[in-house]
Amino acid sequence: MFFESLGYIILAVLILLLMIMIHEAGHYAAGKLLKFKINEFSIGFGPKILQKRLKNGELFSLRAVPLGGYCAFAGEGETFTEAQTKAGADGEIFADAPAPANKTDSDGGEIFADAPANKTAAKAAEGGLFVEQKPWKRLIVFFAGAGFNLISAVVFSFIFILVVGYASPSVDAVFTDAGGSPYCSLISGDEIIAVNGKKIGVTRSFEELTDKVKEGETVSLTVIRAGKEIAIDITKKPVTDAEGNGYVGFGIMTARGYKKAGFGQALASSVPFTAKMSWTILGVFGKLITGQIPLNNLSGPVGTVTQIADLSHQNWRNILILLPLIASNLAVFNLLPFPALDGSKMVFTAVEWARGKPVNRKIENMIHFVGIIAILGLVVTIDLISLFTR
Repeated sequence: MFFESLGYIILAVLILLLMIMIHEAGHYAAGKLLKFKINEFSIGFGPKILQKRLKNGELFSLRAVPLGGYCAFAGEGETFTEAQTKAGADGEIFADAPAPANKTDSDGGEIFADAPANKTAAKAAEGGLFVEQKPWKRLIVFFAGAGFNLISAVVFSFIFILVVGYASPSVDAVFTDAGGSPYCSLISGDEIIAVNGKKIGVTRSFEELTDKVKEGETVSLTVIRAGKEIAIDITKKPVTDAEGNGYVGFGIMTARGYKKAGFGQALASSVPFTAKMSWTILGVFGKLITGQIPLNNLSGPVGTVTQIADLSHQNWRNILILLPLIASNLAVFNLLPFPALDGSKMVFTAVEWARGKPVNRKIENMIHFVGIIAILGLVVTIDLISLFTR
């Protein structure tokens, strides 16, 4: 049992690292395409476990703490004067995190290679300094991390839909009133395929199609019974279930099965499915900001790994749905205009582009630094709360 649980924890960490690697690959690919100078591409933080330095000076590293990563561009996060003497680091929670420039590690090397010490030499180097690049180029680099996560979410959604399919509800039980009469004319085994003519599918579930039905309203269900499609009307009303609990509903209990989707259907549904998931995640963040969802319902990095491990252990299908869900979550999170995240950096860059000159770099860097501290403090607090309250 211990080794089985350990295996799922390792799987959860690998899933998280995969998402981080995809995000950083977006920054890296955009930087290479636009000919930015890149100092290091790292997965994880802390001491280096593996490293490889290319002939062009770029360092690829795998570090000991598997809860983040970064793609460090020469001169990012610095004023121009500071960037002439050292390379900056990109920083984001889960996706990127801050790392000190020019810090000597245990093997005597530098975590980030120094940029050329004068402006002429810097421009002669491949890509020059990050702060010298045109704003539109920097915007592309900032967006590319989340962009890669969204693209991967579409790919993962396609795989999920193709392999697992979509939820196809069937009637498991029909409750009866005090006189023994069923609340509706459905029977156990009926497969529900449509509500008011709208087919249940990848992006439309039975629950979503009936969620806004009010008490006293009637809906028309299309069901398959004994191999034939028939229409049955059901009304939402006060009912009592088999355990004596009263509620307003249709008087049925459904069982969730899965219906296979063909290649074409999976391909056509992958983008809408991802868009719907991303919109839902954005709504959750909105509810967090307005206080509709308490912070103790969230998870930090440790809690996230634990939940991924638990869900993966419960059902193999959960692994496939977690992939697009986490990818979408990471994309939306990093596009939020909160200090230190890509979204905030894009706002500052857009302002610079519009006004023709940057906001004071020291002020911007301080804002991002405070943002990083705030996010780190938040995720640690959330994990501690989860540890002691669940």
